[in-house]
Amino acid sequence: MTPADVALLAVRGLHLLAAVAWVGGGIFFLLVVRPALQGMQEQAKVSQALGREFRNLVDIALWVLLLTGAILAVNRLTSGKAGAAYGTVLGIKIALALGMAYLVRFRPQRPIAPSPPAQENPSPILLRVARAAFSGLGLLLLLGILVLLLSDLLRLLYEQAIARA
Repeated sequence: MTPADVALLAVRGLHLLAAVAWVGGGIFFLLVVRPALQGMQEQAKVSQALGREFRNLVDIALWVLLLTGAILAVNRLTSGKAGAAYGTVLGIKIALALGMAYLVRFRPQRPIAPSPPAQENPSPILLRVARAAFSGLGLLLLLGILVLLLSDLLRLLYEQAIARA
């Protein structure tokens, strides 16, 4: 293994770690932290403090992802083995990742309101799930999971191109 291979492996590791921190942290925040805070007296204050800290993590992850992603894209695209399908999927992944970055950096942050009291006629479960999925954090997580799946597809396309060569 050459020093360039080791450096590329380190870049791939950092890229993966940043993606896992962002998406995994978001899943933890949405599925564990928010439900745990439901009904607490200090829900808004604790949620805001946790949100600020998570935002710091996301900011670091975002810069790591942009830098390492650019290095990885240049490496693969200049290898001569990435075909049109690879380029198309990479373009979609980059567009989604930039959309996520836009949502994080430029979407206004709304304070988290205390949980409303239980309603007599709650919304249907499908409507509540759809609202949660397309809320700010839910949408970011859906996009993040899709970007991770596209990353796996890119790896598969690249490995197939190598096997054909």
